[in-house]
Amino acid sequence: STVNGFPAIGHARSLISSAVKLISTEYPFWNRSRGSDHVFVASHDFGSCFHTLEDVAMKDGVPEILKKSIVLQTFGVTYEHPCQKVEHVVIPPFVSPESVRNTLENFPVNGRRDIWVFFRGKMEVHPKNVSGRFYSK
Repeated sequence: STVNGFPAIGHARSLISSAVKLISTEYPFWNRSRGSDHVFVASHDFGSCFHTLEDVAMKDGVPEILKKSIVLQTFGVTYEHPCQKVEHVVIPPFVSPESVRNTLENFPVNGRRDIWVFFRGKMEVHPKNVSGRFYSK
């Protein structure tokens, strides 16, 4: 995780490659199926593409090493997307029933509102973000 608590997936592709290299040289399992009986979890936007910016994720696509594997991902769309071009299972992100109840109790649907928009994303101006682009999905 990063200083701000958000997951850091910038090195995910190289970490996965390192892990696959290790297991494919130390154990026979990966080599028997070329990874088709292995499961990965990608619980972030753009799932199996492993990038936080959609245009980059779409350009890079799914890493070659994952294309035969099963990917559990929370990124589910109803249209064709490069990040879905892998055997995948879309799992809903977990929101506890208690959290939903507390939200409804504290903020009645018909109550008077003074906040009209809620942004739950990441806006960061950081020296490493030299592109000046913001992530907000």
